[in-house]
Amino acid sequence: MGDWQALLTNNLEQAGYALRILVAGICGGLIGLERSRRQKEAGIRTHIIVAIGASLMMIVSKYGFFDIGELVGVDADASRIASNIITGISFLGAGVIFVKNDYIKGLTTAAGIWATAGIAMAIGAGMYLLGVITTLLIIILQIALHHLPLDLDSSSLEDVMVTIKNNDEAYDEMQKCMMKYMRIQGIKLQKKDKEEITFKIIGKMKSGFTNEEIMSIVRENKYIKSIML
Repeated sequence: MGDWQALLTNNLEQAGYALRILVAGICGGLIGLERSRRQKEAGIRTHIIVAIGASLMMIVSKYGFFDIGELVGVDADASRIASNIITGISFLGAGVIFVKNDYIKGLTTAAGIWATAGIAMAIGAGMYLLGVITTLLIIILQIALHHLPLDLDSSSLEDVMVTIKNNDEAYDEMQKCMMKYMRIQGIKLQKKDKEEITFKIIGKMKSGFTNEEIMSIVRENKYIKSIML
């Protein structure tokens, strides 16, 4: 009877740990959803996997060594695995940061991955409320800060190369079209010949548009010859 009780208790504990992993995965997915909607490098799957993995490692770090904790000469430091989670996430975050034409891209996404790992660690340690509140705070801030003026969020600037016919009417039409999709900060001349002109448009993509919708400019506008995101 004692063995069955011990087994039942153990299974209930494991179910509790699994619930923590599930909640962490949901929180990570919510953050990833916001990133995915903005066509960022790391989306839903990446954030879910990071959250699940970090939560699992935190649970193992905190509860996985109870059976050896009282052994003489054995040092079971619960913070050791947890600290190395952050080290590993740092390498993952660095993978989504890159420099394009003097603009740094991916910083917000990398910070989101790092924060997702922290949330998952909190939930893995049993701090459900703290993890959920932090998740909601990050999502609210991401949405709110996305609408700040461009000069307050220069890390999210995009470069779009647009080639148009070489005439004034084409230039005006290009500006009109691109303003539907971007908050334009600047336009730089890249190349010019008798037939066509290529511009680099620097700005921030408006929310609610996909790359496919932006590429449709080429098919719908007779003045724009090509566009490269």
